[in-house]
Amino acid sequence: MNTALIIIFIILGIALLILEIFFLPGTSIAGIAGGAFLIVAVWVAFSAFGAKVGWYSVAGIIVVFGISLYIFLKAGVMDKISLKTEIDGKVEAKDEVIKAGDRGIASSRLAPIGNAEIDGFVVEVKSITGFVDAGAEIEVISVNKQEILVKSINKN
Repeated sequence: MNTALIIIFIILGIALLILEIFFLPGTSIAGIAGGAFLIVAVWVAFSAFGAKVGWYSVAGIIVVFGISLYIFLKAGVMDKISLKTEIDGKVEAKDEVIKAGDRGIASSRLAPIGNAEIDGFVVEVKSITGFVDAGAEIEVISVNKQEILVKSINKN
């Protein structure tokens, strides 16, 4: 009975650990339960059969776990579930088209970040003058790779 229990716990522990490694991100119940099953299997082996069999069970777990990982990886399971599509889209270099001094209209409220239409492009901008209502005229102060800084043009 103890031998069957040890074997069942080892199989369950290894299966849950492989499930944890390849399919469940982070530390989850499967990984904790898999580790617990393996610890209980070793504990039962040490307590029921002595130190010699206990150490053989530890070595057996390591060997079986290694073989299981090897078989799992060689079977191509990860190839069947992994994404093979390449993304070849390109981002328009709006920072090369839009330059300091250009004018546009705020498409949304800038609080202080929002959208604006400048030279036919709708871009995300950051206001240096605080809140700017939608439809207000704006002027580009500076352009860099991270942000486009604008200011409101007050019509007095």
